[in-house]
Amino acid sequence: MAIDRVKRVTLLVPAYKSRPLISRLYQLGVLHVSDVFSSIPTAQVTLRKYSTSAHDGGDKIQKLEFVVSALSLYLTRKKSFLDGLFPVPVQVKKKEFIETISAFQIDRVHDDCKALCDEETSVKRELNDVRQEMELLKGLYGLPWTLSELKAIRKVVVRLGVFSKESWHKLTDNPQAKEILSWQDVTPASVKWERILVVCLPKDDVEAKSLLAFHGFHELTVPEFPGKAEERGSELEKREYILLDRQETLRAKMLQLADQYHHKAVALLGYLESEREKQAVETNFARSKKLLVITGYIRTRDVHMLEDALKAEFPQHAAIYNDPSPEENVPVSLTLSTLFRPVQLITNMFGLPNYFTFDPTPYIVLNFLLFFGICFGDVIYGIMLMGLSYYMMRRYRLNYGLSNFFCLFFYAGISTVFCGALMGGWAGGLYKPEYLGQGNPLLRLKETLSVFDPLNDILVALVIALGLGIVNQFYALGLRMYREFRMGRPADALLDGGMWLIFLSGLVILIGHVFIAAPPEMVRIGKAAAVLGVIGLVLTQGRKTKGIAARLITGLISVYGIVGTYGATTFISDILSYSRLLALGLTTGIIAMSFNIIADLVGSAGTIFFILALIIGHTLNFAICIIGSFVHPARLIMLEFFSRFYEAGAVRFRPFGFHSERIQIID
Repeated sequence: MAIDRVKRVTLLVPAYKSRPLISRLYQLGVLHVSDVFSSIPTAQVTLRKYSTSAHDGGDKIQKLEFVVSALSLYLTRKKSFLDGLFPVPVQVKKKEFIETISAFQIDRVHDDCKALCDEETSVKRELNDVRQEMELLKGLYGLPWTLSELKAIRKVVVRLGVFSKESWHKLTDNPQAKEILSWQDVTPASVKWERILVVCLPKDDVEAKSLLAFHGFHELTVPEFPGKAEERGSELEKREYILLDRQETLRAKMLQLADQYHHKAVALLGYLESEREKQAVETNFARSKKLLVITGYIRTRDVHMLEDALKAEFPQHAAIYNDPSPEENVPVSLTLSTLFRPVQLITNMFGLPNYFTFDPTPYIVLNFLLFFGICFGDVIYGIMLMGLSYYMMRRYRLNYGLSNFFCLFFYAGISTVFCGALMGGWAGGLYKPEYLGQGNPLLRLKETLSVFDPLNDILVALVIALGLGIVNQFYALGLRMYREFRMGRPADALLDGGMWLIFLSGLVILIGHVFIAAPPEMVRIGKAAAVLGVIGLVLTQGRKTKGIAARLITGLISVYGIVGTYGATTFISDILSYSRLLALGLTTGIIAMSFNIIADLVGSAGTIFFILALIIGHTLNFAICIIGSFVHPARLIMLEFFSRFYEAGAVRFRPFGFHSERIQIID
């Protein structure tokens, strides 16, 4: 349950053994590869970069991405909304995976898929054009002329269009219109608009066009066709039927392709992407005419496995193992027990720990879950969260990351139930007699388990929130001291951690005495601790600065918090940040109470409406408040807590081997 110990390793093998060694290392999957020329600066004199074999994977990957994307639209099992948010890797049996790599015909499948997609696109485009023309022809049905006769008129300007009945009557009463226009009413029966054929001389066209537009004339487009509109419409209906039939045929072929090849295409795409990454890693190797040189890091527990494989298959190898130095950016691999593994999400959000410090994950479990429980603070919501999280854990059990993500929320649900019971949070006071009657089970549970009600004891709740902040800050300083001791700096641990603990303890006592009367002995202890701490900080916080005066000035302003590892103002502002625990806890309860009141009002129309209002309201409140209940505790951990001791920024230990987020190979 810590940062895995690693060794820095340098491997040397004869050049003619390069490919077999690389393949074996890839198969073992235990070595994190580093760049030889960065690890051994003098290597540039005698070595050159290892040149990988030519690889046409880019074109194949592009083709497979097209195939997977196209065929995914035709899978018989459609992805749910949750699957879209949380994709699960495709499971592939090892035997099928090997067969797919050797036998899958990428070009043929791609060409078949592309041909069908192109034809389907063409059919959709033509079908759309046909339907648009059919819609256009509806306005031309019932004309006494053929369409070609209308298009053949040349000596006058002819327009066919529609008016509203009111606009048409206004136009017919217009003297200017009577003077320059001629028209014929060709309106079909039983319509609410007027279809009119309007004719004018070419010299009057501009004036006529303006006049028609003023009266709301909408001109109809007359297509090129020798017969009447009804005849063209009949032809288009037949063409539409043919296109729809062809579309169904193409869809059936795509469904067949998807059923036959999608699974295999995803598997092969995952393999080729991993191969591309493999070749990118190989550029970190170096070679001379006679030697291949590989540098990297290996977990101490895997050294024997690597050595056994090298001795058995590469007896002429040489392997040099060293402990990494603090100057190196050592890749970090974390090993956690199943219990703590879900909480690693919080650590990963901030960044992996420095190799020479420690993994903070086990140390943030209690405070994060407690903060979450206080913010969400409702027994019913906690039970809902546990049920939902458990379902999602089971649904996505094959996805390691998602399973742990929902497991974290399952833990949070337990904390929410615990804190909600202590604070009397039961769906915003749903236990009240006006909702569930006298002596209902929720009321009895609430009275038995509740310790205090934040709504009625706001000051008490605020003091508890700030008190948790003080404890959490002192806890962080303790972890800082632990970090410094681990890194072999006991003086820094005492001066940058111990002195602050002494000073801040005294400061807390003195500030608390302003609001709450404290025994004189405690006040004297607080004063002594504050004075001792200030003196110690002033004398030591500037110890790395040159000159006595500069050291004292630096130490003095570090007490305030402008420079240095901490500060009184920083401490106070951090403590006040914990008041958000109270605010969010109250928000969850007050919104829940509001929905109860709404449900009670709606319930006058019937019990079913009361129940529906409760379900909808509390589901909405659950969805809204769970976001804040996660984000704000995570913020308190990452800013107010981690900033006191945590040193992040390490790279993740990534073994040289097969990796794919698309597929999961099973035996």
